[in-house]
Amino acid sequence: MARRDAIAFFLIAACVIVVAVAFGAASMVDVVQRAHAHDPGYVGLPVDWQLNFHRPNSVFQRGLYDFHNLLLGIDIAICSFVAILIIFAVWRFRRSRNPAPTPLTHNTPLEIAWTVLPVMVLIAIAIPSFELLYSYNVVPKADLVVKVIGHQWFWEYQYPDKGNIDIQSMTVPDDQLKPEQKADRIFLVDHYAVLPVDTNVLFQVTSGDVVHSFLVSTLGLQKYAVPGRINEIWTHIDREGTFYGQCSQICGLEHAYMPVGIRVVSKPDFDAWVKAQQQNKSARARGETATVLSAR
Repeated sequence: MARRDAIAFFLIAACVIVVAVAFGAASMVDVVQRAHAHDPGYVGLPVDWQLNFHRPNSVFQRGLYDFHNLLLGIDIAICSFVAILIIFAVWRFRRSRNPAPTPLTHNTPLEIAWTVLPVMVLIAIAIPSFELLYSYNVVPKADLVVKVIGHQWFWEYQYPDKGNIDIQSMTVPDDQLKPEQKADRIFLVDHYAVLPVDTNVLFQVTSGDVVHSFLVSTLGLQKYAVPGRINEIWTHIDREGTFYGQCSQICGLEHAYMPVGIRVVSKPDFDAWVKAQQQNKSARARGETATVLSAR
């Protein structure tokens, strides 16, 4: 009888583990996103049928991505273990086989195990979690400062150390979208915040009216924009591309139409863009029509 129970236990465990490993591998590898990894059109946008967070594009997002996969692995392992025990218990201790329940109510080694093991799991989670929190809140020396101001319902980007360049970014109305842009409606903006690649960028986030949330999940950025307060967050983006986010704080009637658009370019292209914006600003100050490159 004991041999029969052992065989049943191992068969149940094997089936559950195979399913769990397959699910975990599919989620962590995410072949759907991997297939579009080098397609510029999918760098900063969600992909249909993706199973995981967006593939990392910044230093901090990579840490979040790895931490999420660690938590997912731990969750799958715990759920698999519990599922194995439940299925085996249902089979082994069913009423037809055990009409009279056992009087045993305590098991000291088992009670010690289910107290110690969760503590060890929490410690394994806490160590990388504290490392991420530290890197998130300790801002390194910034090479570029961008002030982000939330308005109802658009974003304003100021570059105080680049001649006070001021960019207002609004969503593109549906009737102005090209046919090939229809699938990305609500994400696309008329003007983008432009950043250089491989640069420590400090965002100073605030609001001009109500509470907003500056969220760009593809870069691992999220910070509340609070009126009268400046919150700081930093990033180091390691690839060029266009990245999108949205206000994640319900901020009023047009909350759903307040996307974040960030365009990351090479350092020479960024310098050229800054020069063009400064010339535009000077031309507007003189009342002239700006003819140089815009932020569009």
